[in-house]
Amino acid sequence: MIKKQAVVAVRMALALFCAVACVVPVVGQQQTKNYADELLIGETPRLALKTNLLYDLTSTVSLGAEVRLGRKVTFDAPVHLNPWTFNVEENVKFKFLLVQPQLRFWTCESFNGHFFGLHGHYAYYNVSALPKPPFSDKMNQNRFEGQLYGGGISYGFQWIIGKRLGFEFEIGGGYTRLEYDEFECIPCAREYISKTKEYWGVTRLGLNLIYFIF
Repeated sequence: MIKKQAVVAVRMALALFCAVACVVPVVGQQQTKNYADELLIGETPRLALKTNLLYDLTSTVSLGAEVRLGRKVTFDAPVHLNPWTFNVEENVKFKFLLVQPQLRFWTCESFNGHFFGLHGHYAYYNVSALPKPPFSDKMNQNRFEGQLYGGGISYGFQWIIGKRLGFEFEIGGGYTRLEYDEFECIPCAREYISKTKEYWGVTRLGLNLIYFIF
């Protein structure tokens, strides 16, 4: 069952990304013009509340807030939480708490158009018996509990699609260090091996639905 859920989630994410890539740029350009015409001089969002649809598709609770610090600078603070055990008998779970604070620099103005970001990340995780594919045999047969931390840079673009609604795509890469205990027997093991691992690659990915507060 968990395998089917994972495959469905991946397919839904890909379908959503393709649909957004085709539709949102056109709609966003039209709505941005109308929105700009309606704004009073100096009326710029002070705060944006958001959810990452990619995380939502995996049953993760995804909430974030972004605050305006200046005309071209904002601070973004998303939090992602997955507290679920998908199968109690087989101990199938992908539990984690992830925070990714980011300082953003906008090429035009805050909350509109292109931006570049500097982000950090920290997570605590407890995962076991993950389905294969897409995960490896080791991830399927063992349990891993620990923390990760690191940082990186990112690029994104935000479309304004209404007076108070927006949509955002973001991708970022950087460094992550993982420190964890590896348990061989998933449901009952007391013995474990402590390990560390370093990772360079994608560290931030988002398709965010946004609500603006003025």
